[in-house]
Amino acid sequence: MPEITGYSSSYFSMTWLGPKGYPENANAGRCYFTGMLGALRHFGEDDVLFADGASGDGFSFRWCPAWGAPAFNGGKGPFHEIWEYTPRILGFRSHWEEDAEGGFEEAFERLTGLIDRGIPVQVGLHYSLLLPYGAMSSPRLAFQKSTMKDTGFGHHVVVAGYDLKRQVVVIWEPNDIAEHARYECPIDVFKLAWQQASMRSGDQYRAWPYHHPWGGQWSLHDGYGPYLMVWVEPERDPKWDIAVAIRDSFRRNLKILNGDYPKPYALFGNQWQIPHWETGAPGMARFVEALQRGEVDNPLSPSGERRPLFVNGSIPNHGVLGRRGAAGYLRRVAKELNERGLDGAAVARAAEFMSQSSDMFQSLRYQADLQLAGEQLKLIAQAELGALAEMRKGWEQVRQLAPQRQEALVAV
Repeated sequence: MPEITGYSSSYFSMTWLGPKGYPENANAGRCYFTGMLGALRHFGEDDVLFADGASGDGFSFRWCPAWGAPAFNGGKGPFHEIWEYTPRILGFRSHWEEDAEGGFEEAFERLTGLIDRGIPVQVGLHYSLLLPYGAMSSPRLAFQKSTMKDTGFGHHVVVAGYDLKRQVVVIWEPNDIAEHARYECPIDVFKLAWQQASMRSGDQYRAWPYHHPWGGQWSLHDGYGPYLMVWVEPERDPKWDIAVAIRDSFRRNLKILNGDYPKPYALFGNQWQIPHWETGAPGMARFVEALQRGEVDNPLSPSGERRPLFVNGSIPNHGVLGRRGAAGYLRRVAKELNERGLDGAAVARAAEFMSQSSDMFQSLRYQADLQLAGEQLKLIAQAELGALAEMRKGWEQVRQLAPQRQEALVAV
């Protein structure tokens, strides 16, 4: 049975525990990126929080007034942008593929070939089909299965092994704790889930009951697939320089936090027809003002009920986890500045502001009252505006780290 057993020490959990602990309050999110972080750790990037923060995912905020959909993640584009950018800026090569011409047979051959080379693979699929198998070994997934009814949802997991004799694949669940994250799933179930990732029926995408509602309708899956695969090649560029990586990613993160990249991660439309979005820390402050004016409401479900925005959605979870990565990234930047005789004090202060934001998001996760949530989010916005101000000061130090956009790194 080919299996990448070493992935057990590379696995990176995106889980934090709420008041009731594990498994009921094992909050998690950002599954679309956890496998990538595990792969980067697997091939030599030990500072996972630095890698996470380099992606820009934890510095972003965006809200669309038309849809009432705030998101505390997404960087400056769709998922595949961070799958491409993050490994490259850290000196690795990455790939993402979907919709293999030869269907499941071609995709599965590619998948098993990568595992044979020792490469763990992140896949996107219709996870509701896999959930019963994960529930056999994971108290967290068993709790989810018991509470989610017939919910349909897309999810990213890591495949790290397979057994053709027993007809199973080895799955690592990113949103669990390490001791319960590994389980096995029958290949025929995996095949169906991998095929259904696009959730297309007839001539249109279809919504999933009990998924997050927008304006009285259930929302759609993100549409990646079928047969989505994301992976990182093992060899790091020997010319890679962390100073150059920081020089590029810091400016990008600064612009994300400032709201200069308005394209939302969840909508990749025509670049000249982007709807109005509030973005970055200033956009979060404007969102709070709209909320306090009564212009934002809890989302309306098809049953006519209003669902608490910050409780039922995974939005605060992304804030907790993304800001944790942002703070870790900034601490590493401050350290690298100080070691080179530059002043890392402003960047260190920015790190503390983002850490405060992460801590406050944990309380927001359990706030059902929309006005009280607005008061909490106002404090979060103030912290992130503070981080933005310190990052602007720190940029004058960071820009001295390396020549602008060294081609040797950018071309990796």
